[in-house]
Amino acid sequence: MPPYRVLLVLALAACAGPPPERPASAPPPAERAALSRLPATYRNTPSCPGCLALTLTLRADGAYVARERLGSSEFYDFGRWRESREDAVLHLDGGRDAPRRYGIRPADLLEAQPGTQGGDLKRASEVEALRGPFRMTGLFDGKVFKECQTGLAWALDDSRAAQALKEQYSDRKQPVLVSLDGRFEPQGRGEVLRVVRTAAIHNERGCPG
Repeated sequence: MPPYRVLLVLALAACAGPPPERPASAPPPAERAALSRLPATYRNTPSCPGCLALTLTLRADGAYVARERLGSSEFYDFGRWRESREDAVLHLDGGRDAPRRYGIRPADLLEAQPGTQGGDLKRASEVEALRGPFRMTGLFDGKVFKECQTGLAWALDDSRAAQALKEQYSDRKQPVLVSLDGRFEPQGRGEVLRVVRTAAIHNERGCPG
């Protein structure tokens, strides 16, 4: 066989070999693990006795509840959480002037971003159901309170403050914007909103913004 044919046969044999292995499809980013299995509670490690202790519970319905302890004082916050998948950042938009932001990291860690106080948060072994009270603003139609930030709605309990709010609404025909202090109370398989205090009934008929 002529030499050039020998070279051609060898070249064809090489080309007919097993195709190169294709890389496996990329698995979901490890950062996603931090927001799995909701609801979930996260806590920080205070830097000193009496320093800020933060407990955050992410609910499966898109809302979050948070408690800050500073010395002997407690502060509660309620709002909406959202996940930015492009940069793996968790945004908490609630009653604070500035939203909290956390980088979603492996090993169930939320890394505090610049401007977010309290440090990093680590997932707790058990879910803590924070009840409040929280300052909330929403539309009330005489029976149901629909919170503005999350769009979630609750029936009111039968507390005196709730009854007083219903009486104030009784001569109105359309939902009104209400600010109140409330806490969540379990009822059956769900929860109701217990009105601790009505802060204000506004003239607006819609949510801000």
